[in-house]
Amino acid sequence: MKKKTATAVIAAAVGLLAAATAPALASGFTLELSAPPAVVGQPLVLQATGTIDVDEIGFPYWFSLDAIPTRLTTTCPPDRWEAAQFANGAGGAVIVLSQRETPDAAGRFTVPVAVTPTAPGTVLLCGYTDDGMTTTLARASLLLDIKSAERPPSPPAELRSAIRGCQALLSGKGARRCVRAAAKRARAGCRRYPSHRRQARCLRKVRKVERSAR
Repeated sequence: MKKKTATAVIAAAVGLLAAATAPALASGFTLELSAPPAVVGQPLVLQATGTIDVDEIGFPYWFSLDAIPTRLTTTCPPDRWEAAQFANGAGGAVIVLSQRETPDAAGRFTVPVAVTPTAPGTVLLCGYTDDGMTTTLARASLLLDIKSAERPPSPPAELRSAIRGCQALLSGKGARRCVRAAAKRARAGCRRYPSHRRQARCLRKVRKVERSAR
C-alpha cells in the first residue's frame, strides 16, 4: 500500500458513530465496520468487529480492509481480492492487506485500524473475513463521510472579534490597552504567513481594523 495514496483516499464528519454490517456468508461468521466522525487531518481509529464460529476458533482467519472511491462504486465487491483490485485500479487503497483475527472463547474479535484523512469526500470501506486462501466468510461495508477541517479565522477577523469584546467589557484606558494587545497579537499572526505579500496584505487589514476602533 502506498501511504500517500491511502491517506488521500481516506481523506474524512458524521455527527454520530457510523456503522455498517453485511449478512454472514458462512454460518457463525459476522463482520461489522464502524468509525467516529472523520475530519481532514485528524487521526481516527476505525473498528472492525465480528464473530468466528466457535467450532472454528482454533483455525486462523484473516481480516482485510480496502478503500474504494465512490465515483467507481458504492457497493463492495463479493470477495477481498476483487476489492483489492478495485482499490488499486481506481485510485483507492488497500488499508489492511491481511491481519489475523484473534477471537475470545465466544468467537468475538475486534481489529482496530488507524487512519488519517487528508482530503474531504466520501469513501467506500470494504472489510472481509477470509480463510487466508480463496474463501470469503463474512464482509461488511461502510460509507465514510470525511469533512473538511475548519479553517481558523484570519488575524483581521480575530482582531474584530477581540475589539468587540474589549469595548463591551471595558471602557477608557482599559479598553484601549485591550485593543492594542489584540492588535499586537493580530500582527504576530500576520507575520506567520509564509508569503511576504500575504503578510503585507494582512498587516494592512489589521491596521485598518485597529484604526476603526479609535
